[in-house]
Amino acid sequence: MTTDDDIPASPAKAVALMVVLGVITLSAATVAFSFTIRYLNATHAGTIAETAATILYGAVIVGLAAWLAKVAQKVTKTAPSAAWRRYRRRQMTAMGLYVLALIGAMEVYRSLHPTGPLAYGTAILPALPILGVIVAIGLYLREETDEFERGITAEAALWASGGLLVLATVWGFLEMFGLAPHVESWAAFPIWAIFLLPGNVIARRRYR
Repeated sequence: MTTDDDIPASPAKAVALMVVLGVITLSAATVAFSFTIRYLNATHAGTIAETAATILYGAVIVGLAAWLAKVAQKVTKTAPSAAWRRYRRRQMTAMGLYVLALIGAMEVYRSLHPTGPLAYGTAILPALPILGVIVAIGLYLREETDEFERGITAEAALWASGGLLVLATVWGFLEMFGLAPHVESWAAFPIWAIFLLPGNVIARRRYR
């Protein structure tokens, strides 16, 4: 078994750089999308502009998720199990549905101006695929036969949750004192998903 001193510095720095770039890209995309939609609504830019902005945001999210999955596989240097491949399919399907649901919900609000139960149902619609991703994680933990991989995934989720709590707490105080812009709460899950990668790396380093 090797120690942390035996791990080459350059790969570790490369991983750290990719993680930082991933977090910055997703955070910037989420903030930019939120402000873009507010601006387009305020200026009555129309359906085409808002749809284009949503599709672009969705492409960034899905593309970033796929890229980070490849990075995680290279970092861990392990062949994906059947359970992991099923999880990746479920995750990418859910993220694709998320983009479609978001576009659909925005179009319904623009065209029909729903009220009452329909308004609530339309607003909740984009959240359902995100819940599907959470279910996919639970299914993976149940289907994965490798106890080590289950433990790593669970620990990575804990690290990701801790990272999200730290970021939300710091950002919340910055926002309270007028030093940071407001970020919608739905951004929490994409940021948590990004933190899974460094969480996975941290969890595995203890066993190298």
